[in-house]
Amino acid sequence: MPRKTERIGRSGEFLTASVLAKVSDTVVVVPHSAETDVIFEWNKQLYKCQVKTRTGIEKGGIGWRFDLRRGAHSKNRSYTKGSLDIFALISVPYNTIYFLPFNCQKGSITISDQIMKNLCSLDSLHEAMESILWIDTDKCMTNKAN
Repeated sequence: MPRKTERIGRSGEFLTASVLAKVSDTVVVVPHSAETDVIFEWNKQLYKCQVKTRTGIEKGGIGWRFDLRRGAHSKNRSYTKGSLDIFALISVPYNTIYFLPFNCQKGSITISDQIMKNLCSLDSLHEAMESILWIDTDKCMTNKAN
């Protein structure tokens, strides 16, 4: 990966850590070769975050398209269940983060320019974490019933 691309990606990881540090006492930016970019604590539980950083909309594109697969250098580009909990999708020009709960079925997502431009990163984080906690609670209830 070229140095400029690495710097852009790393800046996204630190921006994500900065936002997470506003609501979590434990935030760790993981070394570059790891599967997860940032680990953070939420309600006394650790979560794994994968950061995807974009500097612009693709030519002819209608919004911010994020590839939710592992890097091109990986043999298996899919993330497996349990390998991460949430994505942080970053627009560099707007300095915003769209947090998205991990769904191992999706390969990409497009977010409109209007949403990325007007997004409150902290609100997006809270919404994503509420969704994750709701899913986790639902799983626990199902397991207890069995």
